[in-house]
Amino acid sequence: MQRAASRSLLILLLAATCPLLAASPYHLTLLARPAAPFPFLSRFGNVTLDVYPRGVRADSFWLNGFSLTGSPNVTIENPFTRMYNEMPVASFAASVRKLSTLGVESSALAELQKPVRGAVKGVAATRHRLQYGPQAWIDVWTTDTIPENPQLRAIANELVTAIAPPTAAILRTIPGTPIHVELNFRRYRKVVLLELKTLARDAAGEDDALKVGALYFRAPMLDAIWK
Repeated sequence: MQRAASRSLLILLLAATCPLLAASPYHLTLLARPAAPFPFLSRFGNVTLDVYPRGVRADSFWLNGFSLTGSPNVTIENPFTRMYNEMPVASFAASVRKLSTLGVESSALAELQKPVRGAVKGVAATRHRLQYGPQAWIDVWTTDTIPENPQLRAIANELVTAIAPPTAAILRTIPGTPIHVELNFRRYRKVVLLELKTLARDAAGEDDALKVGALYFRAPMLDAIWK
């Protein structure tokens, strides 16, 4: 009887601490290179992604933005005009297609290979290989050492859907947080699209990253941000 009571108490303690573990602070910094395979995105340059439990921030040469976890919108900032406005996450795909002169890739189909455990810069990770042919694949390394960030996944799904819907459909089935993505095609060998920079076990800078910068004013319409 005493043993059963002790076991029940242990289960209750674990249940009570699980939400705390899920909400543990972290700061994941990634570097994205969208223009490597897609030159029409070159005006963004390299994009720094700062991922926190409360949301995601992206900084590039042209535009900056952030989105709070659970929000349907992304706040877009133009650092040159000092203007900002919001746009729905769901409209990302359409906005990216407007920038593209190549159209949407709808014919390439991939087969998801068996996951392989490993590490990226000392962080435990799993490799998910999307095989497009004998000598064509994309390696997506994900980690489960931090909670999966739903806002990062929602934005990534929209961006990939804009360019390659079949690939986006496969990516939605891959668990974990992406920390390294490498492209290996005939024209693109060992092209790193997403790179892990740092992973800290604190959320220093989160508050400033997830709010509009100082001296910004709201644009009269969203189109003014893109100019």
